[in-house]
Formats: sequence, structure tokens, C-alpha cells
Amino acid sequence: MAMTISSILIVALAGIVTATQSAWKHTQGIEDSQAQITASFDRMKMMISQAGVYQVNGQFPQVGLAVVTTPWNYMDIPDILVVWAGGRNGGISQSGVLNRLPRINELLIYTSDPDDRQNFVEIALPDINSNIDFNSSSFYGTIRSAIVSNHAEKALLSNRLCNSQYLLSGKPWGSKIDNIFFEISRTPSDASLSGVSPGTSGWMNLDWPQGTASSSSGLRQVTVNYLIQFETTEQTSLNEVNSTTALPFFGASSRLYAYSP
Repeated sequence: MAMTISSILIVALAGIVTATQSAWKHTQGIEDSQAQITASFDRMKMMISQAGVYQVNGQFPQVGLAVVTTPWNYMDIPDILVVWAGGRNGGISQSGVLNRLPRINELLIYTSDPDDRQNFVEIALPDINSNIDFNSSSFYGTIRSAIVSNHAEKALLSNRLCNSQYLLSGKPWGSKIDNIFFEISRTPSDASLSGVSPGTSGWMNLDWPQGTASSSSGLRQVTVNYLIQFETTEQTSLNEVNSTTALPFFGASSRLYAYSP
């Protein structure tokens, strides 16, 4: 009888210990993920706030912020953020509105590593000094090619990026895609600025941030919203597909600048 009772107690205690260890590992994983995402978001926020502004060929002022999509299973995933920050050290915003195009070696790109979709990276291209226009029809193609080129220098921000994979008959099929979503909004919007002349009542009544506007210019805000899913455990070959432990993290960063058409 005593041995039976002891056996029951040992089994019960073993279950409690196992559950406690599992809960501790899960909590530790969440904390580690939060630390990585906080560092990643802080880095992006700092560089977005320093994005440069340029105005050439009679165009409207253009902020060096853009979202590029990745084609995946007949969909376009907005998972690439391009920031004209001046390179790894930033600082291009201190030059004011420039009358030249950005150079590729002044860009920073935030996305997943093309060689390992589980890694969230910051990509710089210090060896390419050619110009790039954010308004160009070739902008998307140039950025996509640069990311996978030998010139891409990657700095790891996190190795816990969650991936998705298309399931065919319940089995993974095709390439994986990172769970990253970037979106850019502008205040006032491009549509509201269209056809409005400076100095008119329509101009002054636009939704300028902080109500800051004059007869010739206004304070405009560009906001980058982002959603990134991170795993709570270290990625291995055993848990890299459709993990149920991924957590979504949301963030937003803004750049204010003087808009003078």
C-alpha cells in the first residue's frame, strides 16, 4: 500500500515539475522575443525619424520612405521597408531638403534575410553609389535585386521571425514567406493635396498635423505602421513551419517635414 501511494505521489510530482518547467520556458521565450522586437523596433523608429527629404525636377518634396512588396503565391506581401537614412549612422535629415536624388549606399532596408526567412535583418548597400528615385517605376525592381545581390550587407536584428507556408493537402508546399507587414500613410494624404493650391481656403483647411500651415507650406507627417510575428522559441529545423507559439507585435513611427509644393 505504501509503495502504491508513493508511486502515485512521484508521478504527480513529476507532472507538476514538468508543467512548471514548460511554463518557465514559455515565459522566458516570450521575454526573449519581446527584448528582440523592442530592439528591432527602436532601431527602425530611430532611422525612420531621420529619413531624408529631396525635391528635384519640379516634383513635390519626397520623403525617403517606401514599402516594397514580395510576390508570393499570386499575392504581393508588403514586407520590405526602405529608409533613406544616410547609411548605418543615419543623419541625412540634418541636411534639410536636398535638391538631388538619394544614393543607394545611403539606404537602409528592413526585411527578412533572403537566405534565411527566420532572420529579421537590416540591409545596407555601401558599395553601390548610383542614384535612385523613390518615384521611379523601376524602384521596386531595383530594391528587390539589391537585397539578393552580393553587395547586400546584413545586420541581424532577430532570429525569431515567424514564417508562413502554403499548405497543399495538409502538407507544406512552395516557398516560405515572412510574417511582416509594413504600411505607409500620409497626413494630409496625396488625394487631399491633389488639386489644392497653396494659400487657398481648401489648403488651409487640410488636416495638417498640429494645425501647422502657412500660405505656402505645411507640416506633413508620414507614418510607417508595422506588424511582425515573432516566435517564442529559438528557431530550429524542428519548429520552423507554422509554429503555434508566434506572437504578433505592432509598432508605428513617424517623420514630420515641411511640405512646400
